[in-house]
Amino acid sequence: MTRRRLWVTGLILALSIGTPRAWGLEDPGSYRGPDRVDEALGRYNLHPSFQKLGRGLSNFLAGWMEVPLAWDKNYAPSDTAGSLITGTFYGLVKGVVRTGVGAYETVTFFLPYPENFAPILPTLPYFQKTAKRRPLPLE
Repeated sequence: MTRRRLWVTGLILALSIGTPRAWGLEDPGSYRGPDRVDEALGRYNLHPSFQKLGRGLSNFLAGWMEVPLAWDKNYAPSDTAGSLITGTFYGLVKGVVRTGVGAYETVTFFLPYPENFAPILPTLPYFQKTAKRRPLPLE
C-alpha cells in the first residue's frame, strides 16, 4: 500500500471509531427526551418569574414606544399641531410610567407580587401576538 492510502485508511478508521453508530448506539441528535431546563423550571415553578423578568425588561427598554402610539391614538386631521403636542405629552407620561413599571418588574422578578406574577400594565400593541395577515375568504 502506498503511504497516501495508509493515511486515508487511518483517517477514516479514526473518524469512524468515535461515531455512535460504530459502537451500536443511537444517534445523539435523534434523542428527544425531556429538556432538563424545562424540567427544572417546571419543578420549581420558575416559568412565571422568568415571564415577569422578560415583561419587565421589554417594558423598561421599550417604554418610549408609548409616544408614537399616543400620536396615533390622538391624531386628528383637523388639528394636527394640537394632536401632536397632546400625543407627545400623553406618550411621555405613559412612557415614564411603563419604564418605571418595567424597572420594578425587572428588579423584583423573583417575588410573586402582584398576585401570582400578574402583569401590572397591559401589553403594548406592538408586542401583542396577532396574525400578520387576515386569512383570505376561501381559506
